[in-house]
Amino acid sequence: MQAEASPPARPVQAALFLAVAAYAAVFAHGHWEWNLVHPPADLSLLVQFKAETPYQYRLLVPLLIRGLEELGLPALLGLSLEALARWIDGLVVVGIFYATRALLGRFLANRAAAGRWALLALWALPFLYLLPRMWPYWYPSDTTAVLCMTLGVLWIRDQDWPKYYWLFPLATLNRESTSFLIAVFALTQFGRLRLSALAAHLAVQTAIWITIKALLQFTFIKNEGVGAYFAEALSYNWSLRGEPERWWTLSMVYGFLWIPLAWLSRHVRDPFVRRSLVLVPLFFVVSYVLAQFDELRVYGEMLPLVVLGVAVGARDRRARRDGVGARATAPSAP
Repeated sequence: MQAEASPPARPVQAALFLAVAAYAAVFAHGHWEWNLVHPPADLSLLVQFKAETPYQYRLLVPLLIRGLEELGLPALLGLSLEALARWIDGLVVVGIFYATRALLGRFLANRAAAGRWALLALWALPFLYLLPRMWPYWYPSDTTAVLCMTLGVLWIRDQDWPKYYWLFPLATLNRESTSFLIAVFALTQFGRLRLSALAAHLAVQTAIWITIKALLQFTFIKNEGVGAYFAEALSYNWSLRGEPERWWTLSMVYGFLWIPLAWLSRHVRDPFVRRSLVLVPLFFVVSYVLAQFDELRVYGEMLPLVVLGVAVGARDRRARRDGVGARATAPSAP
């Protein structure tokens, strides 16, 4: 096995952190300033639990902000609710980079390589949340959903069940798309766990998901809104099939990383990555049925899988070209 390179020196890590933090600050500012707040999902309404559904169901960040407000932290620091939300957004973006680096580190030969490939996540974020001008709305659950999905995939890969089951309920409070974490679990752990253990895990996760969603719907039953999802999405999306600008907008998703992914995915040899990538096109199909397909922010949850597919696909293509087994270029499984 190829020896793992030593981690970069502390000054390099410090400089990297400062660069990522600066990027996150600029991104969080732009995420708020360049977008609109959807009136039914105004931050003050979300924090007061009076927003329309389904926006109010995405409770994690509004609940955090409300808790910090009741502790008096925003007043102590002289921050408005909007400024506090931007701080949270920036911290989440920093978390996305380091969680992506950790995930990639499970498959690439060293942390430096993982860090370079993790920059793709930072490249893609503006194309999801800043640059699209169709449905240019800010929602507090967006970047948090990317972080939750990245950590979830990481801890499924590590089979670190205490951390995973700590994360899963919180991620489900943030957004209902954690159903795809259950799918990642099912696809990647088949053959790694005994069938009885796999079935038990899936039953527990499904029960958690259903219970949280049912409690949210019961708690906010009097809130106005469309309910759990946009029931007219499929007919709406179908009516737009002949509008080229919609498809051009969709082509920008992930900063066009879907193009190298489509080319490199056939080279992926790692079974965990190969199985996970099945969910990327499935997510788009589900979004076409349940959401507005040209609203690029809805695809954020698949970003860690897209970056993972590109990085591992490039690694395995190079290994095949050089006549080296893909497993010889990666660290051992935990």
